[in-house]
Amino acid sequence: MRLFAAIVPPEEVLDSLEAAVLRSGAHSADDAAVRWNARELWHLTVAFYGDDDLPARTLRLGERLRGIPAPRLRVVGAGTFPGVLWAGIAGDTASDSAAVEVVAAAGTGDDRLPFHPHLTIARWRGRRRPPAIGRVADALADYAGPSWVAHEVVLFGSELSHHGPSYTAQRHFPLAE
Repeated sequence: MRLFAAIVPPEEVLDSLEAAVLRSGAHSADDAAVRWNARELWHLTVAFYGDDDLPARTLRLGERLRGIPAPRLRVVGAGTFPGVLWAGIAGDTASDSAAVEVVAAAGTGDDRLPFHPHLTIARWRGRRRPPAIGRVADALADYAGPSWVAHEVVLFGSELSHHGPSYTAQRHFPLAE
C-alpha cells in the first residue's frame, strides 16, 4: 500500500488558501499540462513512504510521534519541486517551528530521504515549468494564512487511478496538548 503521513488543515485554513489560489488566476490559465489538485485532496504532507507495510509503519510512526506537542501552524508561501506546485508550512513561534521539524523528522526518521513538508496545489509532467505555475508561485510567494493548532497526524493510503488519486485515512495519531 502507498502510504504518507499528513496534517489536515481545518476548513477555514483551506478557505483562505483556496481564495488566494483563485486570486492568483490559477484556474483561469488554459494550460493542459497543469493538473490542479481538488481541494478535498489538500493536506500538508509531512512524510511520503511509497509502497510500505501498514502495520509496521503504524507502529514506527506511533512511537515517533508519541509525546510531540501539537504545534500552532500556518500555510505560508509557495514554490515548486519538479512537477509540483506547493504551499509551505510554518510555525507561529520558534517552538512551533521546532515542533514542525520534529513532526517531519518523526515521519521520515528511518531510512527515508529528507523531506520538505508541503501542501500540493498542482502537478505537471515534464521538465519545463508551465508559465501558469510560475505566475501562481509568484502570486503566492508572500501568502500567510490563518493559524491553527495541528492536533493530529494522519497516516493515509493512496490509490492512483485514471481519475486521479484517492486518499483514505488509515490511522490517526494525536499530538500532545
